[in-house]
Amino acid sequence: MVSKEEDLLVLDDTNLDKPYAEKMDLVTYHWSGKHGRVIKGINLLTLLWTSDEKLIPCDFRVYDKPMGGSTKNESFRDILVEAGERGLKPGCVLFDSWYLAYATLSC
Repeated sequence: MVSKEEDLLVLDDTNLDKPYAEKMDLVTYHWSGKHGRVIKGINLLTLLWTSDEKLIPCDFRVYDKPMGGSTKNESFRDILVEAGERGLKPGCVLFDSWYLAYATLSC
């Protein structure tokens, strides 16, 4: 379905708002650019392969640091490594600047 070379990989995170959750697994507090404040919800990292107008989800991670999980940057690097192991060789990887770290750039 995809050309494994030259296209783009896009990584972004999103919050699934859960304002009324009292005791629900994976619901923690996260910064929301949409709301401009910290909100209660589930944070999801998603990796997309894009070519022209096609958007194909390739991988995702639920951010669960409070329960001993990886940081968002560690999860991001894991996703990139797995994409490479699957044979994806993008022409460019697009992501928010706050993911920028030397360890990430060396993936």
